[in-house]
Amino acid sequence: MQKKLYTFFCLLTILLTVIGASGAKFFGKDQKIQITIGMWPESYLKDDVEMFEEWKRLFERDFPEYEVIGKPYSYSPETFFPMAQSGTTPTIFQTWFTEPPKLIQNGFVKDITAQLKKLGWYDKMDPYMMDILSENGKVYGVPRDAYGLGLFINLEILEEVGLVDDWNGDGILDIIDQHGNPRYPTTFEELREMAKYITDFEKDVYGKDVAGLIILSTNRNGGWQFSNIAWNFGANLQIQDENGKWKANLNDPGAVEALEWIKTLRWEDNSLPANALLSYSDWYNYVATGRAAMAFCGNDVIHLPITNFNMDKNYVAFVPMPAGPYGHRYSLMGGTPFMFSSNASDEKIWGALKFLEYMGRSPEVSEVSIQSIQLGMEVARKKGMPILPSLRPWINQDFLEMIERIEKQYINMEMENFKDFFDTFVQMKRKEEPYYTQEMYELLDACIQEVLTNPNADPETLLTNANNIFQKQYLEKIK
Repeated sequence: MQKKLYTFFCLLTILLTVIGASGAKFFGKDQKIQITIGMWPESYLKDDVEMFEEWKRLFERDFPEYEVIGKPYSYSPETFFPMAQSGTTPTIFQTWFTEPPKLIQNGFVKDITAQLKKLGWYDKMDPYMMDILSENGKVYGVPRDAYGLGLFINLEILEEVGLVDDWNGDGILDIIDQHGNPRYPTTFEELREMAKYITDFEKDVYGKDVAGLIILSTNRNGGWQFSNIAWNFGANLQIQDENGKWKANLNDPGAVEALEWIKTLRWEDNSLPANALLSYSDWYNYVATGRAAMAFCGNDVIHLPITNFNMDKNYVAFVPMPAGPYGHRYSLMGGTPFMFSSNASDEKIWGALKFLEYMGRSPEVSEVSIQSIQLGMEVARKKGMPILPSLRPWINQDFLEMIERIEKQYINMEMENFKDFFDTFVQMKRKEEPYYTQEMYELLDACIQEVLTNPNADPETLLTNANNIFQKQYLEKIK
């Protein structure tokens, strides 16, 4: 009897081992390595969903051991931290270039250096972007793309007030004159003068209420754009002391002068919208509907007035950020990186990285990568989006040649009205401030709101108060 029991338990042990080894396949199911794709589009974006479904189909065809699960997620600090703490972060997700230091320090994202080297991608990444995604020699993300801040111009309004025309007769208004000179403001003083001229002309001649320029001030958008304005007035908003400690410097004299400049536009020139609480969606609403002539934005969102408000793309120009009074001229470089859950296994990380090739978001120059990029271009064209050159996240020559070749086939804008931005961006680009950047932007929002709503507001006092809060509550946490 004992011998039979012993034999039974031996057989049972072998059976359980087989079940454990074969997993779900023992029960007739496929055991897949599941990767959740956090940048999956929402269901109402039908063209985009179809595009992602095609990428999924091709990927799962070539890698049948994987299962791609779409999980639409739009990053925000308010939603991400609880998600990360509960272990429900997608395998791969998109965030902002301001976030990697915070996510790395909290242990929310995975070091992918080894995978990048194994794939041969490590040395192909733009070094400037890699630096943003790295800490202590380890890389934690892959850049999707980058953008640079510039000045969006509604050419129809500029024509109406006599500042531009179609001098070469090609049917498109020209931001560059026949001698190659810019008709756009190249300094902040010129920008102030042009904004005031437009507002006054529209009111005096046509009886219209048109803002020459729009300044954002809510949802951290105001602080984000203000940091670029402040740099161009000579400010540095975060500095290191002689001991390497990071110090807040929001009340730098250049920042004070920049905030005074905004106050002047509002209360002396009356060239800003009367509504002082404007968010991101407001800038493209205002310029598309003829309520504002100019706005700061990134080159990655030039399409928004066109796709959301049917603005004629031939009335659009996008030019470099103006220079400040002391010759400083920067363009804030932000962007979107892909980052990876710290809970994901190495095989999931590898699968998520390979999926980027099937999205056309890797340095690979493969048949599937080329097809994916072309599909993305076709979808953009179908949606009526303007197609312009991109700021490239990879630097390998075969990738650069491929992208240039494909983009030339699809660019549908008059490049003369965008050329100066793309020609100067590399020399002008500057990374966002390094620590607690979104929190800094929120504090600056409050300063901008105050000068836009209170003609007696003192920019230096506002920025000094914000500086003290930023130092005490945030930068003193940095070790």
